[in-house]
Amino acid sequence: MQLIKPQEVVNTGIYRAAPVNARFDINQISPHIQSAEERHGIPLLTTNLYLDMVAQQNPLVSNYNPDAGALVDKFPSDPNYETLWTLYLLRFVSYAVWYEALPFITMNVTSKGIFSNDSEFATNGGLQAVKFMQDTMMQRMENLKDVIFHYLCKEKANYPDFNSKKCPCNSCGDCEDDCGCGSGAGHWCNCGSYGMYGFCRTCKQYKNNSSYIIFY
Repeated sequence: MQLIKPQEVVNTGIYRAAPVNARFDINQISPHIQSAEERHGIPLLTTNLYLDMVAQQNPLVSNYNPDAGALVDKFPSDPNYETLWTLYLLRFVSYAVWYEALPFITMNVTSKGIFSNDSEFATNGGLQAVKFMQDTMMQRMENLKDVIFHYLCKEKANYPDFNSKKCPCNSCGDCEDDCGCGSGAGHWCNCGSYGMYGFCRTCKQYKNNSSYIIFY
């Protein structure tokens, strides 16, 4: 059960989702797709949205590169999923897969130990290069993660399977309605509102952009 196919991570022609060369072997990354999606994709999309996107995806390999053949949509029957995929998720999941696979691409594990993968015409950059590339890729992923999260929160009506409980509030009324304020001793508050004595304090929209903390 995977959202992205290895051929979609390593496309051919002028367009490739991950920063690899055109002759990259997809067998190097395919074992790491599930782990990458479980670690990075599911926490961002939330479980129900992830599972529905997996179920709704095209069984064929998607292609958005005219130089690589006929164009094939990832989600031909759902324009909202297709928009999310082409704008953000294709890049994000590809980066995550490459991030998880990179140590195994660089090093080779055998029954005799761990060795670097060297070639006749190039020198392996080693663990220092792996760390540098992973740090660079993580910066891209973190930037995209914030963009995707806020996009899903803004467009949550188009993504009903997305769990929007952690989304910042757009208005105090939305916070109270979404969080069930005033519903008794077991009520809870989110969106920056604060639960006390059976009701939520009025929320305000003064947010710290780096941590999304809402100040009162």
